[in-house]
Amino acid sequence: MQADQVNAILCGTRSVLENHLGMQVVPGKPSLQVNPIFSGQISVIVGMTGSLKVDLILGMTQKMVCSIIGRMFGGIEINEIDEMGWSAFSEFGNWVGAACCTELANNGYSVNITPPIINEGQSKFRSVHKFISIPFCVEGSEIMVHISAQG
Repeated sequence: MQADQVNAILCGTRSVLENHLGMQVVPGKPSLQVNPIFSGQISVIVGMTGSLKVDLILGMTQKMVCSIIGRMFGGIEINEIDEMGWSAFSEFGNWVGAACCTELANNGYSVNITPPIINEGQSKFRSVHKFISIPFCVEGSEIMVHISAQG
């Protein structure tokens, strides 16, 4: 995993939160993670394939997911996630994946996203690959950004 790969993924993720959703993001200190990787209450998992194989896990609270969905729906308050909300959150994963692919392409990598997977409930992910984890402080809450890239 190289610094330009990690920075491109962080830039793509931050861009969606700030530019598409109008959220304020303050990145925290990165750390190297080995098994297990904790998901948070809800996570969206996005893969990227091509000249790199990337696994991106965004873990957060249900309250943060509701905030993201509400902004995607034009700023309405969301208290419960229904099927349309889950679909919107999956689309958020697509937005992040596409933005990350664009940033990686700008750095000379050729990658495409895989369909996002939503994980509901606290989980522990295990992988043979190491992850770099960066907390994003987003409007008083936290999104944990877990990145693994090979290639």
